[in-house]
Amino acid sequence: MAAEWIAAEFEHIGIEVARQTFDIPQQSTERTGINIIGELNRTANESPPVLIGAHYDTVPESPGADDNASGVVAMLECARMLVETGFQHRVTFVAFDAEEVQQPVEGLHGSTAFVENLKPNDRPSAALILESIGFSSSTIKQQLPGSFRFLFRRAYKALKRQSFEARSLLILSRSGGINVSRSLEQIASQSEINLPILPLEVPHWIPLVRNLRRSDHAPFWQANIPAVMISDTGNFRNPHYHQPTDTPETVDATLIAKAARMVLEYVERSVD
Repeated sequence: MAAEWIAAEFEHIGIEVARQTFDIPQQSTERTGINIIGELNRTANESPPVLIGAHYDTVPESPGADDNASGVVAMLECARMLVETGFQHRVTFVAFDAEEVQQPVEGLHGSTAFVENLKPNDRPSAALILESIGFSSSTIKQQLPGSFRFLFRRAYKALKRQSFEARSLLILSRSGGINVSRSLEQIASQSEINLPILPLEVPHWIPLVRNLRRSDHAPFWQANIPAVMISDTGNFRNPHYHQPTDTPETVDATLIAKAARMVLEYVERSVD
């Protein structure tokens, strides 16, 4: 039902829709996932598309308002605005399934299937993954894994300047995605957006431990496609993470709107 709702929203906006099915591996009973792919200006004869993606599945018993309806709604709003303003260049939107399926093998099945089946002409110039972007708090302090303080000094200094307030969004990047991250960071700093950013740039020599590959950016990294994950950091801030209490009233719509505006401006600048 969620997949078909997203497909209907794309169609209502005026986006060409495709459905990509895939087998979810090693399940006790056979399970099939479905990615919903929206294409804007697919036939445009130009450079590769920018991709905006967000997973739409949740963990059992959690409504998933932040994780990850927040990312899906921002993706759909980006699609709506690009159509409304007559954007003429190619953009791919993907609602990924089976990001959360963790047993008996790690998740990210929808994004893995998407990347593995990419045709050369569909390979994006950059992938922007929206992963839980809607939780902020005036009372809860932002946390990061202990080792990150020493490994990612720039992100830690930014967090310290923000007095550890839980009102920023993290941008996780590595390799070619670092340039994407820095462009997003510059856009976010504009007064009309005013979105605090935690820039977490992963050097090539750091192994990709689980906390660095917990969302749909990871398969793009493995395929050497520049990708970033934009996130409120989930369990490092949100007490409702993967809980039955992850409901709409806990979500900060202003934070989601700022993320969407940042991504929109990046897409518009990417073709200049």
